[in-house]
Amino acid sequence: MHIGLIGGIGVAATVAYYQRLTRAVADLGKPLELTISHGDVHTLIRNNLADDRQAQANIYAKAIDQLAGAGADCVAITSLGGISVSRRPRQSHPCRSFLQ
Repeated sequence: MHIGLIGGIGVAATVAYYQRLTRAVADLGKPLELTISHGDVHTLIRNNLADDRQAQANIYAKAIDQLAGAGADCVAITSLGGISVSRRPRQSHPCRSFLQ
């Protein structure tokens, strides 16, 4: 499975996800396929303060498209503060199921 991460929102969280994923996949004896898309924490904060969930969902949708284009089978956002967004992304995509 190729995992996509929307990281950089909390760099430390991205590192923690990366460390845990590499350890878990190594324990399974499998290779890790991982792609990280860098999110912008300042934009996230601005959108959260403005309660502009759709704008943030659109940013995530673009990152998800990029990660899917890189071959990701699933996507995770590596920040608890980054997941409060619109329930409906712009388009339907298997990697977007967590936004629905």
